[in-house]
Amino acid sequence: MKKLIGVLLVTILMLLGCSNDEGGKQTDSSEGSKTITLKMGNITKETAQLSKTFVAIGEELEKRTNGRIKAQYFPAGQLGNEADMLQQVNTGSLDLAMITTAQLSSSSDAFSSWLMPFLVDTQMQGYELAISEESMSLFDTLVNENVVGLGYASSGFRYLLSTTPITEATDFKGYKIRTTPSPTILDFWNDLGAAPTPMPLTEVYTSLQTGVIKGVDIDSEGVVSENLTEIAKDLTPSKHMLWVAGILINKDLWNSLSEEDQLLLQEIVTEKTKENFELVEKNEQQLLNEGEEKYGVTIHQLTDLEQFSDTVQMLHKKWGGNYPQLENFLQKAEDIRTK
Repeated sequence: MKKLIGVLLVTILMLLGCSNDEGGKQTDSSEGSKTITLKMGNITKETAQLSKTFVAIGEELEKRTNGRIKAQYFPAGQLGNEADMLQQVNTGSLDLAMITTAQLSSSSDAFSSWLMPFLVDTQMQGYELAISEESMSLFDTLVNENVVGLGYASSGFRYLLSTTPITEATDFKGYKIRTTPSPTILDFWNDLGAAPTPMPLTEVYTSLQTGVIKGVDIDSEGVVSENLTEIAKDLTPSKHMLWVAGILINKDLWNSLSEEDQLLLQEIVTEKTKENFELVEKNEQQLLNEGEEKYGVTIHQLTDLEQFSDTVQMLHKKWGGNYPQLENFLQKAEDIRTK
């Protein structure tokens, strides 16, 4: 009898442990209605705007459902890297994730559209592009992923933070610069004659310190949050790329939600991502206004963007033939930037 009781206790504990790993966990509230707890994960630190945007989405969901839908947050790569989290959203062990378009381009070439240089000039132009049909339709190309795309959030324009000044395209010749390993991004830097050096963000500080690299291609949010200005003192706000992350939800969970809850979640994501782009724009302006005094950096400007035109055209030609969405996306970006 004691042996049977022991087996039963072990079985119950195993079942409870498995239930804690499941996303979209549903429980009965005191009123008898079902409550949903959404697990939300992303790669950036808790203080970064991507993480803050997830919290804002979760808090608004809880507020507007009177606590029926809650959120549990896992920022700063607590659940692994972006590839890990994308897989977790696929299986349903993670409900929602913010995955950068650089990572999503590994699942679908179409997301390289976001990695084309000099798409837009301002964050709010970026938001207009993000909510466009040309941008949202990119999620439809994730045919091998069990996800639904809800929108995009910004982590800022890409800046150049370096140990020597950068003001001309020729300054990149042989320049060892940290980048992400996306083929599109590597093509950009290689065509400029640079020596792109992909590495995890966690290794950048030491690599700058030891001279392994001379600079870093990084989103404006990361300039401050990663404390890299302690080593690299030359900042060029080149805005050569807009760094955004797609907000993904597990498809099975999405299909299980009522139409009312789907509409509410989509509405809140649209509202809070607009606030995200606005806040990032404010942060970027503050960095430029206070950077020299607060962080001890010298701010430089690229003298002539026309020096990059041949590289831009090369990327459009090379990658445009790979997928049909690029031309429509680029045209939409051009329409937004020039209107």
